[in-house]
Amino acid sequence: MRFAAWPFLLLLVLIPLLHRWWKKRNEPARVSFPLAIPKEIGLQSPVRTFLILRYLGWALMVVALARPQASFRTEQRQVSGIDILMVMDISASMNIEDLSDRSRFDVAKDVMSQFIQGRQNDRIGFVVFSGEPFTLAPPTLDYGLVMKSLREARIGVLRDGTAIGDGLALAVGHLRNSKAKSRVIILLTDGDSNVGQVDPGTAGELAAGYGIRVYTIAIGREGRVKLPIKHQGPFGQTVTTYQWYENALNPELLQLIAARSMGKFYRVTDETALTSVFKEIDQLERTEIRSNEKVRYEERYEKPLIFGLLLLLLEQLLTRFWWRFLP
Repeated sequence: MRFAAWPFLLLLVLIPLLHRWWKKRNEPARVSFPLAIPKEIGLQSPVRTFLILRYLGWALMVVALARPQASFRTEQRQVSGIDILMVMDISASMNIEDLSDRSRFDVAKDVMSQFIQGRQNDRIGFVVFSGEPFTLAPPTLDYGLVMKSLREARIGVLRDGTAIGDGLALAVGHLRNSKAKSRVIILLTDGDSNVGQVDPGTAGELAAGYGIRVYTIAIGREGRVKLPIKHQGPFGQTVTTYQWYENALNPELLQLIAARSMGKFYRVTDETALTSVFKEIDQLERTEIRSNEKVRYEERYEKPLIFGLLLLLLEQLLTRFWWRFLP
């Protein structure tokens, strides 16, 4: 809110001065009497009310003369967009609960969700893989769609195994024709590639050839770990049993893929570390935004003008009619 003709507000100072002049002008002559004269009772209150209406009406008229204006700001943004493909392993081993007593799968979903919510103006897609890859969301600005796909992701819906090369190749296929300034793949897995039609190293070279950076994340502990097995009990309840599982990772392969594509490799063994990784990637791949702000002003003098006139009219009506019938 601003006043386009603010000097008119100085006229408000005249109202108390006019009141003092009016008060002196209407003071009765003072004459001393030996006897006390009873005062008129009940006449000051109506007079004070009329004066308040009059002065308030004048004040609103002055505010209208000062031309109050409301401001509306519009921002034009020039964005250097980034296309991001999140590729997540959903093989059975992602059920292992070795990250703060939670499964690798649940922790990864939560951290990815926070990452999506922190992005702006960047297209994001989501690919899952186990023994085969599948696209749950192509690169899009519809973050609600990506979040829905992330929430609905399940383990066990695809053929079992770990086809890292196939998952990475599918992500490259989504980004190879992108016109974005920067194209990024975030690959998260907890195992070594053991199935698939595309060699992971070849997929990494394919990403590098298209100028796509790949951030690789190896999640979970290596060696002998407990793998939870869920099955239905005799009364319909879910029963969880555990069996020993030899978890194998191939950090050298993930390091090679990241290095060839000018990305970075991360080793994660707890939830806090994974959160820190995605925060670092968020800072490395931050969209540049240049904004030009425009301000538009809209006149707001009509209301004080109308209310001021109504108050002055009301004061005149009361003075000329109602006041005359006072006893």
